Amino acid sequence: MEVSIESPGEIVRRMTIKVPATELEKGVDARIVRFSRTAKIPGFRPGKVPRKVAEAQFGIQALHEAAQELIDISYRDALQEQAIVPVGMPSIEPKNLTRGETLEYTATIEVFPDIPRHDIKGKRVERPVCTVEDSDIDQTVETLRKRQTTWESTADVANEGDRVSVDFKGTVDGEPFEGGQAENYPAVIGSGGLLPEFESALAGTKADEQVTVALTFPEDYPSAELAGKAAEFAITVRDVGRPVLPEVDEDFIKALGISEGTSEAFRAEVRSNLERERDERVRSLLRQAVFDALLDGNDFPVPETLIEEEIERAIKATRAQLQQQGLPGDGDIDRTRYRDEAKRRVALGLVMNEFVKVRELQPRDDEVKAHLEKLASSYDDPQQVISWHYAERSRLGQIEALVVEEKAIQCLLEEAEVVDNEIRFSEFMNPAATGDTDAVSATE
Repeated sequence: MEVSIESPGEIVRRMTIKVPATELEKGVDARIVRFSRTAKIPGFRPGKVPRKVAEAQFGIQALHEAAQELIDISYRDALQEQAIVPVGMPSIEPKNLTRGETLEYTATIEVFPDIPRHDIKGKRVERPVCTVEDSDIDQTVETLRKRQTTWESTADVANEGDRVSVDFKGTVDGEPFEGGQAENYPAVIGSGGLLPEFESALAGTKADEQVTVALTFPEDYPSAELAGKAAEFAITVRDVGRPVLPEVDEDFIKALGISEGTSEAFRAEVRSNLERERDERVRSLLRQAVFDALLDGNDFPVPETLIEEEIERAIKATRAQLQQQGLPGDGDIDRTRYRDEAKRRVALGLVMNEFVKVRELQPRDDEVKAHLEKLASSYDDPQQVISWHYAERSRLGQIEALVVEEKAIQCLLEEAEVVDNEIRFSEFMNPAATGDTDAVSATE
């Protein structure tokens, strides 16, 4: 076997492989003999088909089968001989496939790139630090109360925060339209659940009152048939309800699962939950900051084979999600919309794999067990969840991968310049409300 290699791209290798004609002929002969013994040809007894007849009947098939087997074997041997680790399957192009002549073909493959950097030494990572204050607990308790709001009918006019139940009929150019009618439709004034003109008309109304609203749907309205159209709604107010929030008493507290039922136990539980949510968000943002720092300025070619595989996985997930929602999932999907994220995920995986390999990180049994126990603690039957993961190697392997990732992130953070960034709890947990989207960042 002869092997020559070209590098038409930074991570592309084209191997030209030649296999002696004798090896090809040997494989063809073996198959023709087999066909002569097993083929059923009219006029000949089973196992007594003459070689020439078998060759005339099955010669081309025997050639292709023998060539395919030699290509498979020689390709693997060539990889081993040249110490090449391919990314994905090769593109095989036969150059000469003739009996009595050297079998020649090219195998084009991608190889794994050299990673310039697989650490974040010298990078500055900001870590958010915040304390759960009594005011944060008060706000959470108020939110829990609002979730159990009841509504008390009133003869007074509707104000902001009141709930109105209405019947309405909408028309565009005098004609009703789909979705433009409803009965006993509930809406809270000031919540933003209705178009502004609707809310303005309902504010100050009473039960049994009728109003007419003229409005123009926004140009970006979800329904393309209505976007930008002028409409008129005839509205009848069925009921006006004032919000009644429950008292924070023993019954309220026990209904939330705190058996002790005291205010102290309730607030302690709320604080614990808020601190757990905070810690989870800190971990998530630090993880993202580490990933961003790993890729920042770390330029290398990303194998197209892996990008396409990642795109395919994303598309399959999208189709499955659409089907779960009862929507058609078999239509055409634009692959290009997934490309940037797929490329990033592949690049990040390559860098992380290199880091894990260099540092020789392995998941210990006790680490895997601890991770599983934490994961299972939120389920009704934690032991069943744990047993389910241990019952199949692939399931346990997913947990092991998560453990290794956590260890890698911790190692990377230990080598980075981590700077604590004081921030209020409410701002940290609700950055969209304050416009602060950079609670965590990584820079040089």
